[in-house]
Amino acid sequence: MHQHRRRNYLIRLGMALASLALSLLMLTSSAFADESLEEGFAPLCNGHDLEGWVAMHGGDFEVRDEMIVCTGRSNWPSWLRTAEQYENFILRLEYKTYYGAESGIYFSAPQAGRVADIGFEYQINGTGQLTPYSTGAIAGASAPLARANNGSSDQEFQQLEIKLDWPKLEVRLNGQLVQDVNCEEHPLLKYKQRVGHLGFACRGKRVDFRHVRIKRLPNQVTDEWKPMFNGVDLSGWTISDKCSATWEVDEQGVLTSADGHGYLVSDEEFYNCEWKCFIQPTLLANGGVFFDWVPDNGRGFEIQIEDILDSNDPTGSIYGRVRASQLPRKQGEWSLLHVVLQDNTCIVRVDGTTVAESSSMNRRRWGRISLQMHRNQETIQWKDMMIRQLPSPAK
Repeated sequence: MHQHRRRNYLIRLGMALASLALSLLMLTSSAFADESLEEGFAPLCNGHDLEGWVAMHGGDFEVRDEMIVCTGRSNWPSWLRTAEQYENFILRLEYKTYYGAESGIYFSAPQAGRVADIGFEYQINGTGQLTPYSTGAIAGASAPLARANNGSSDQEFQQLEIKLDWPKLEVRLNGQLVQDVNCEEHPLLKYKQRVGHLGFACRGKRVDFRHVRIKRLPNQVTDEWKPMFNGVDLSGWTISDKCSATWEVDEQGVLTSADGHGYLVSDEEFYNCEWKCFIQPTLLANGGVFFDWVPDNGRGFEIQIEDILDSNDPTGSIYGRVRASQLPRKQGEWSLLHVVLQDNTCIVRVDGTTVAESSSMNRRRWGRISLQMHRNQETIQWKDMMIRQLPSPAK
């Protein structure tokens, strides 16, 4: 009798252990899913369609079996981005490539310009060596610390976690740390955009993304960035006297300066700041952005806009002081002009590349920002102009 009870007990215990093991296996196979949601993560795919996502440059993406699928029917520069923007976050997902597909995961990404240069790109299936273009790299900037692919890496899901909590960037591939960077101390990362979209690159071959989820971390600078235009009219700005150029805001909130000479001057004054704006000049357009402008007391200094390679001061130059080292923008496309002013230092970036820098900006002063149009029969378009004020001396 005692042995019979003992046998029944062992059978029941075995069944319970088997059931527990099965439950653990199912939980593990869900890869980040329910456990992550309990930790405050929110899914970025509803499992049915691409609601909350925007295809860029003809990107061909769809949802299959609750996965976001890059079909491979489109190629660079096509990509898929989130409608929302993020600053600090933890992103978790799994991805699987086919036929050696190269791809990337963008974060802090803009809607226009050189996405991987202005923001960040986690590289998928680059070179086999530990270079800034191999799997696990921050493309063009930081090589991975180790190779962490599962198996051959192709047609096998890889688990990825990206944690950005400025200035700290950590990336784990299949649980192994492949990036551990202080962005403020990295010369190629310190001036990258800190607020932007998440996205998936399409490079002509299929890539699957599943269990895509995100946890927001506290923002640091998001609320410090302020728009300089209301998107409707020229409120907050004044057209200079004797200005022959026209200044108009269209229905999309794009400012166009055209056909003439003159300035559009902000009513507000600034000192130390970060300023950024997407620009699109026509082929022979000439203009610029002035800082430290004081009416009737000097124009301050100018960041030049002129897409002529042989110009004395091509786009991004600190006019008359530092010639831009290169012209990374592509004519006829929107590009990001980014200026950082900190006391006597001025840094100018075009599409995520530093093109001019000076630490000898003497006689700085509080002043206005002035946009210049300086050529007939040409135009410069401006959009998404933003400014972030930095600690400055008292007026």
